[in-house]
Amino acid sequence: MPDAGRGWDLWSGGRVKASGEEPGEVAGSGADVVIGVPATLATTFAVKLPTLEESLFEPMVYAQIEKRGLGAGGPEATAFAWWVVQQEGNETLLSVDVLPADFPETLCVEHAAGYAPAARLWRLPEDKLLFWIEHGRGVLAANRHGRLTHVQVLTAPPELGAATAQEINLTALTLQAQGFVGENPELVVAGDFSGPEGGDRAGFEGALTLPVDYLPGPGHPTAPPQGMRARFVPQAVKDARARRATRRKVAAFALAAAAVYVAIGALLWMHARSTRRTIELLEARASENRPTVEEIQRTEQRWRELEPAIDLRYYPLVQLNEVTKAMPGSGVLLREFETRGTSIFVRGAAKDVQMAFTLVEDLKKSPELSVYEWNMPKPKVESNSSATFEIQGKPKHAGTDE
Repeated sequence: MPDAGRGWDLWSGGRVKASGEEPGEVAGSGADVVIGVPATLATTFAVKLPTLEESLFEPMVYAQIEKRGLGAGGPEATAFAWWVVQQEGNETLLSVDVLPADFPETLCVEHAAGYAPAARLWRLPEDKLLFWIEHGRGVLAANRHGRLTHVQVLTAPPELGAATAQEINLTALTLQAQGFVGENPELVVAGDFSGPEGGDRAGFEGALTLPVDYLPGPGHPTAPPQGMRARFVPQAVKDARARRATRRKVAAFALAAAAVYVAIGALLWMHARSTRRTIELLEARASENRPTVEEIQRTEQRWRELEPAIDLRYYPLVQLNEVTKAMPGSGVLLREFETRGTSIFVRGAAKDVQMAFTLVEDLKKSPELSVYEWNMPKPKVESNSSATFEIQGKPKHAGTDE
């Protein structure tokens, strides 16, 4: 498991048995080790699917993965897994884990029993948000009925403070709006924040809008469920295992050929026949599933058409947060933020005209605000050389404001 610094801990029997700089060093040669992937290297998000049919989960989940830009060239080339959190009515709430295509080779342990996001291995306080420090970053995890739904790596410094509290507040509001946490979520802070590097606890509690409790740590990890473990494996580990399996097969084949050369022809014939039969079965199954796949594609197109109505980037609170993040540390004062239909209006004052134009360029560069076309009429220069401005953000997909 990743520790609070940059190292790794080997847990066994509810306690840390060893620590080190790399997981391979800590795991040793044990074949029953599960690697807890840090939140900075594993994406975990929640998604609601409009179906209870398990056979439709994989293509719909992968569509969500591609939508977030996390795909690695197809479902087979992408290491991902999903877990059913809740089913109600005709909806299924899933929690999805994804590994990046460029997963570090230093974290690839070929003989490991499996991989899982570290957050999925901790015992989570039921229906509460959990905050802890992992590999030098603040991490926030949400769950429903004790089952992990969403993991967020915070941009604030890894300490208790007003900035951390504000980011937790915003994340909690976003998860509430999506229905991924309850109406009145509580926060549990796990870890030792008593030292000088722990931050400002009083400032943290003053800025936090959630009830908060404190624990000395996240507890001890538990083994993940077996169902999806085979899917959530880095590609480098799959390749290494495939090469090892290939070497074993070649050695076994050579030994068998030396001992029973006459049987090779019969074995090859049987193998070819079995392969041909398998191909025929797969082709038949593909034909049977083609209507389902086409229906999924049509459903995906409808989701894309509805995207402006459900995309978080169009939520005023999220928009205001992203505009604030794009502002420089000083020199620009935001006086008014207004949403009108699907358009955004930002009014304020800048130290000079150049800073006003710089703010417009920073808004255009923001990934979360890239769905908008940003324009600003010529700012008004005041007697003290300051400039008042009005910036308009208009969705790129829209022809006119509403």
